[in-house]
Amino acid sequence: MKSRMTALRSASAVAAAVLMAVPAAAGSAEAAPAGSPVTKAVTYQGRVFQVPAAWPVVDLAVDPQACVRFDQHAVYLGHPGEQQVCPPRLIGRTEALLVEPAAAAAPDREGSNPVAHTLRANDGVVAVTGTYDTDQPLVRRIITGAGLTPAPAHQPTPAPAEPRTALAPRSTIAAAPPSDPAVAAAPALVPASATNYTGKGFDACTAPSGSAMNAWMTSSPYRAVGIYIGGAKRACAQPNLTASWVQQQQAGGWAFMPMYVGVQASKIVSPASEGANAADDAVSQAQALGFGPGTILYYDMEDYAPQYSGAVLGFLTAWTNELHAWGYNSGVYSSSSSGMKDLAANAGNSAYTMPDAVFSANWNGQEDTNDPAIPAGYWSNHQRVHQYASPKDPETWGGFTIGIDQDYLDTQLTSAPPSQSSGFFLGVRQSSGNWPGFSPLAGGAGVFRGSEAAITGLPGGSSQELGIGLDGQLYHGVRAANGGWSGFAALPGNGTPTMAARRAGIAGLPDGSSQVLAIGNDGNVYHQTRFANGSWSGFAALPGIGTPTMAAGDVAIAGLPDGSTQVLAIGNDGNVYHQTRFANGSWSGFAALPGVNSPRMAAGRVAIAGLPDGSSQVLAIGGDGNVYHQTRFANGSWSGFAALPGNGTPTMAARTVGIAGLPDGSSQVAVVGGDGNVYHETRFANGNWSGFGAVQGPYGSSTFPAQRAAIAGLPDGSSQLVVTRS
Repeated sequence: MKSRMTALRSASAVAAAVLMAVPAAAGSAEAAPAGSPVTKAVTYQGRVFQVPAAWPVVDLAVDPQACVRFDQHAVYLGHPGEQQVCPPRLIGRTEALLVEPAAAAAPDREGSNPVAHTLRANDGVVAVTGTYDTDQPLVRRIITGAGLTPAPAHQPTPAPAEPRTALAPRSTIAAAPPSDPAVAAAPALVPASATNYTGKGFDACTAPSGSAMNAWMTSSPYRAVGIYIGGAKRACAQPNLTASWVQQQQAGGWAFMPMYVGVQASKIVSPASEGANAADDAVSQAQALGFGPGTILYYDMEDYAPQYSGAVLGFLTAWTNELHAWGYNSGVYSSSSSGMKDLAANAGNSAYTMPDAVFSANWNGQEDTNDPAIPAGYWSNHQRVHQYASPKDPETWGGFTIGIDQDYLDTQLTSAPPSQSSGFFLGVRQSSGNWPGFSPLAGGAGVFRGSEAAITGLPGGSSQELGIGLDGQLYHGVRAANGGWSGFAALPGNGTPTMAARRAGIAGLPDGSSQVLAIGNDGNVYHQTRFANGSWSGFAALPGIGTPTMAAGDVAIAGLPDGSTQVLAIGNDGNVYHQTRFANGSWSGFAALPGVNSPRMAAGRVAIAGLPDGSSQVLAIGGDGNVYHQTRFANGSWSGFAALPGNGTPTMAARTVGIAGLPDGSSQVAVVGGDGNVYHETRFANGNWSGFGAVQGPYGSSTFPAQRAAIAGLPDGSSQLVVTRS
C-alpha cells in the first residue's frame, strides 16, 4: 500500500528495471515474424503466444527473485520464485501474462475472475494467468491464439453467516458440489482473532515465503503481516498465498491484515453495486484462504481528490453492508488526508455505514494509532491500524530481505458485526396509483439476507414471494388474494444446487403454476416448477448453462399468456443472455441478447416482465449505473436497448431493478437508487414513461434504506412491491 499516487509512480519507475528481454529460445521471446511489426512470438513449453512487441519478457528460471508484477505490461515465463523481491508501494493492474508449468501452478479455485480482471487457462501443460485493465479482449486473444481456452469464472459464492447469538458458533464454508473439480474442499478456518493484534506489523506487495516469515518471527519486531488477498488493482503475483500458508503463519504466531484492492476513487461508476461486488469477491477470496466470519477485511482505497468523496463514501458503505451480511467485519485503509478525513466527517451521517476498523496511512513515523484526521472518540475501542512509515530501502531480518510498509495495530474486535439482514416489507400500489404504505411480512425478520427478493402474481389475485435465507436456502411464501399470509417455508429441493443461493427469480403462469430460478453456489442456474396444487417438481440444472451462464451474476424470469416463460441471465462476460421455456417444458437454449455490447457490457442486474400481447419488457443496469430498457416483441424480435427516461438522479448507480406487467398493457418499474431509496415509474401501454418518483417507505417514512426491490402485477390492475431493508 502507499499514501500517495505519486509515490507509486516513483516506485514503479525504479522497479521497472527488473524487467528484461531474453534471447530467443524455448521459453523466451522469438524474433517477430516478417510483416508483423507490432507483435512478437513468445514460446514456452511448446505453446506460442503472440504478444505486443513492446512487452518485455522475464524468464523466471534465470531470475527467480524477479517480482511478478501485473501493474505493467510484461510476459513472465516460469513459476514465480518463493522469495520475490518486490517494492512495497505497488497498486494497479494492466495487461500482462504469467505462463508457468501446469504442474507447478497453485490450485485454481476461482477460474477467470471478471471482478479481479483476471483470465486463467490451463491445458495440463501450461497454466496461464492473464490480467487486464481496459483491454480484456487483447489478453483473451493472446491466450486463445496459443490454443488455450480461458476458464469460466467460478466465483465461488461465500456461505452467509448464521444468525449469531452470544455463544452460537458460526457456520463453516459451504462447499461447491463435489462434481465441480475446479472448486476444492473448503480449508479449515483460522480463528477470527487472527486479525486482532496490538503492536508492530508490516505489509508487503507479495506474501513472503514461509522461511522468511519464520526468520522474521524470530528476529524482527513485527508480529502482524498485511497480505493482499485480491482485487482488480492487486499488482503483485501471490505464489505463496495459500490456505496452508495462512494456517502455518497463524500457528507460528503471526496476526493478519487481509487487504483487498479494487476499483479506485476516480474510476467508481456505480458505487453501490461495485462496492457490494468487491465485498462478495473479497469474502470468496478470504474464505478460500481460511479467513471465516468475524475476521476483518480491509478495502484499500488510495489517496483521492475531494471531488470523489461522495462516490467513495457510497462505495465503502456498500462494501461494509455486504461484508456485514456475510458476517465479516469491515475495515478501510486510506490516506489520512482523504479517506480517513471523509469517514470521520461523516461518522454521524445516517446515509453512510461506517467500517468497524480503520487503517490510516500517515507517514509521521509515530508508532501509535493516533491520527489528526480522526477524533479521539472515533474507532477508539481497539479499532485502528496506523501505517506510520514506508521506508525507501527494504528491511533484512534473519537473512531475508523484504520491501515493506511499517504499521502499528490496535485491533481487538471480539465479535462479528451486527447482521444487516431484516424482514420483508410488502406494499400494494392500487390500480388508482395510490400507495397505502408498507407492512412487514410475518416470519421474515432475522431469517433473510437482505440482498435478495422475488415476487410474482397469479391469476387468482394471490402472489408468491421468494427470499434467500441466512443459511443460503430459498424460502417461499404465498400472500392470498384477501391479504392472508402463509408465512415463509424452506423451498423443497434446497440442500444441494441451491445451497448458498445468491440470486433467485419467480414467474406466475396462466394455469396457476409458477416457475422458479436460482443461481446455485456453483454459478449455474437451476429451475423448478411449483404446480397449481402447491406441489414442487424439484430442482434441475437449466439447459444451456455450461458456457454463457457459468458464474451467472443475476437471473430473471417472466411468464407470458401462452404459458411460456422468458429467462434472462447475466453471463460471466457481463452480457445478458436470453432463452425461452416453452409451454411444453422444452427450452430454446441461451443466446446473447441483441444490444448487449455497449450499454449492457458488464451489466449488473436484469429484470423482465410479460405483457398481455405476448411481448416482454426488459430492464438492465448498465456498467454506468443507469437503467436501460428494451422490448421483446411477440414475434421474437427485439427493439434494442435505450436508456430509461429519468436516469441521472435516483437511478444513477442503481442497485437493483424490477419490472411487472399489468392487464392494461402498462408495466411498473421499481429501482433501488444509489441513495438506498426506492423509486417507481410507469411505462404506459403506448410506450410513454411517467418519470421516477420516490416510493413511500414503511410506516410512512419517505426514506427507505433498501437493499432489494421486486415488483409483481395482479389481475385487478394493482401491483405489489416487496422490499428488503439494509
